[in-house]
Amino acid sequence: MKKLIFQIFFSLTFAALAAVPKITPLGSVAQLLHSPAGVATDAGGRLYVTDPVAGCVVIFDAFGQQLGTRPGFAGPLAIAVAGDGRIYLSEEKTGSISVFDAQWNLLYQLGAGAGEFRLPAHLAVDPLAPDKLYVTDSAANVVRMYQGASFMSQWGGTGAGDGQFDFPAGIFVRTNGEVVVVDQNNDRVQIFTNGGFARKFSLGSGGMLGGPSGRSQALLVDGLGRTFVADSLNGVVQVFDVNSGLLLGSLGGFGASIGQLNLPLGLVLDGYNRLWVASANNSRLEIFGVDNFFHVATPMAGGLLAAGNPLFFSAAAGGTNLSGFQWRKNGAAIAGATNATLAVANALTGDSGNYSVVVSNVSGVVSSSVAPVSVLVSPAIISGPQSESVLAGTAVSFIVLASGTDPHLQWQFNGRNLDAETNASLNFAAVSAAQAGEYSVLVSNAVGQVTSLPAVLTVVTPPLVMDIVSSGMVASQTFGLTMNLDPGFNYALEASADLLQWQVISSFMGNGGLIDFLDPDTTNYWNRFYRLSWVR
Repeated sequence: MKKLIFQIFFSLTFAALAAVPKITPLGSVAQLLHSPAGVATDAGGRLYVTDPVAGCVVIFDAFGQQLGTRPGFAGPLAIAVAGDGRIYLSEEKTGSISVFDAQWNLLYQLGAGAGEFRLPAHLAVDPLAPDKLYVTDSAANVVRMYQGASFMSQWGGTGAGDGQFDFPAGIFVRTNGEVVVVDQNNDRVQIFTNGGFARKFSLGSGGMLGGPSGRSQALLVDGLGRTFVADSLNGVVQVFDVNSGLLLGSLGGFGASIGQLNLPLGLVLDGYNRLWVASANNSRLEIFGVDNFFHVATPMAGGLLAAGNPLFFSAAAGGTNLSGFQWRKNGAAIAGATNATLAVANALTGDSGNYSVVVSNVSGVVSSSVAPVSVLVSPAIISGPQSESVLAGTAVSFIVLASGTDPHLQWQFNGRNLDAETNASLNFAAVSAAQAGEYSVLVSNAVGQVTSLPAVLTVVTPPLVMDIVSSGMVASQTFGLTMNLDPGFNYALEASADLLQWQVISSFMGNGGLIDFLDPDTTNYWNRFYRLSWVR
């Protein structure tokens, strides 16, 4: 017994304690994410993020630019990518794990397929055997190991004893063969060798008030033996020494600001020594540099820009011994663009292109993601439609002359879009009273829109009844006329002695029905002709 005690003391005294990590918050990636859960990276640096709420896996490049989405999964939960590119994906709603090649062709499913697992919460690939997968079946309180499509072994069982679990969660396989597992409700981490219990350490010091940790989820162990554990309810990632279990520090903090976490569920450490954390309730991935990391980020996600506005890029790089920046456009170096920022005061269409930056240090160079930029001329109206007042049945055309990059035209009537009216002219063969109103045109493209001043179309409908129904001499040698008129219109009664020269002798508005008129000037003419006209 004395010899055994001495050996343990000797081991603990002289075992090297892992160094406290230096952590640098680097920002976040939120594009297309709703509630990210699992996160994995492949040999090329691509990131794979499960989104159970959206039922998809979102794929990013190493610098956070979205590459694609794989939809149609039933609650995708855990994901792992092996060194040979094969992708392991668990689906909560079907209780299954599917295995795909790097092109997402289905290779096989584990075990019986659907229903094989009660809750396949976390996955880990053996770094020395890409076909060997470890699964924590949290609801069954076991760890299962598969080689290819074949079930090989399992261990665990419900309880709080060594080797038992109460909701096993995060799992990681070290290069020395150790399998490290979060035992969530027992608030500890257990380490196994060849399926047998080896040691454990407590997570109980990680709570916000020094009490129990908050539903620990994913974990990973880096090459220095530091164990990163996602403490979901407290919004932190704790860091422990994997051998002694001593708490080395933490990162994050509950909140929504940059560098903070809200329900962290998934973790992965990439080849540039950056820790990516799936922060589910913040709907994003949070990025942290660990020790001497290498990171390039262009905060402006490339896209569309209106001409005349500033085009600005900024690169953030971390690590040691940085030797310089080189900005590129369409793959070619931009002369003199060797600072951390790239700015164009008034961008023109010729500034469109694919931008990136290369950052160098003593160990090599790293290129950022390519940010495509399209500089477009905003739409403008050179001349717009003009108001018209016409008789019903008249042909009418409204015309607009617009400028801008690929302008799209949409004619509107009283503020509402007219179906299929997207040309430079709006034509009517014969207008009716129902078409009277305000006509305008909306000119738009991807960077703006402008609406013309309204052109008012007045459609005039002539009276249906306008007749001289009788005429003749009346008393005192006065000539009289009786007219039948539509109400609401203005009329003019004209007279002429020669049918060439006409003079208005009376103006009046029709009140509907018959109107009598006496011409007192009749006796002054040998001939007297009359006509009735409608006054618009």
